[in-house]
Formats: sequence, structure tokens, C-alpha cells
Amino acid sequence: MKKSLIILMLALVAIMFVSCAKTITVPETNAVLTFKYGDCDVVIELSAEESETVRSIFNNKRTYQDNTSCGFTENVSFRFNDLVFCIACDNCSTIEFQGRYFSISDDERETINLIFEKHGGFFPCV
Repeated sequence: MKKSLIILMLALVAIMFVSCAKTITVPETNAVLTFKYGDCDVVIELSAEESETVRSIFNNKRTYQDNTSCGFTENVSFRFNDLVFCIACDNCSTIEFQGRYFSISDDERETINLIFEKHGGFFPCV
């Protein structure tokens, strides 16, 4: 009986944990890159190829809650329709999405940086 109760409690905790995380699905639209920092004021629609690159980085990531110190703003972001992905201004590999966060690899972060640099953005921008 005691063993069954422990297993049941662990299963409930696991279900609660999984239900709190959200999996990201990025729409099949072109992204809008925003970079407004210092003298730089860029708002530009990305090409289909660049949008697909960003989409493939963000799609299917799982969000989590955190108290980061990275620094996020919509002034350094990608927007797919009404979904805004704020890029960490300090160059860390964390993305803010709807008040939650997800991590990307260092290589993915470098790809993001190169897309911003192509359009006049730069990091760090804190």
C-alpha cells in the first residue's frame, strides 16, 4: 500500500511538472527582426530562408520559469505574427517568450547573432 501511494504521488508530480512546461510552435510566417539600441533602429521582415532558420531554432523548445539576469526587451526580438521572442541582450543562450524562458545551444545563439549582425544589430547590447 505504501509503495503504491509513493508511486502514485511521483506520477502526479511528474504530470504537474510536464503540464507546466509549454512546447513552442512557431507559425509558418516570415519573422520581423527588431533591434532598437543606441543609435540603431532596425525593424525589418526577414527573408523566408532566415525566418525558417530562426523557426527551426525555436520550434519544439520547452519553456520554463526562471529569474534570469540576462536582460530582455521587445526592442531586441523576433516576432512571428503576435508571438514575440526576446533575445538575451548580454549574449547568453536564453530566450524570453511570453514571460517564460527556453535555452538554445551556443551554436544556435551564434546563428541568431549573425542574423542580427547582417541587419545592423550587435551583442552585447545592455
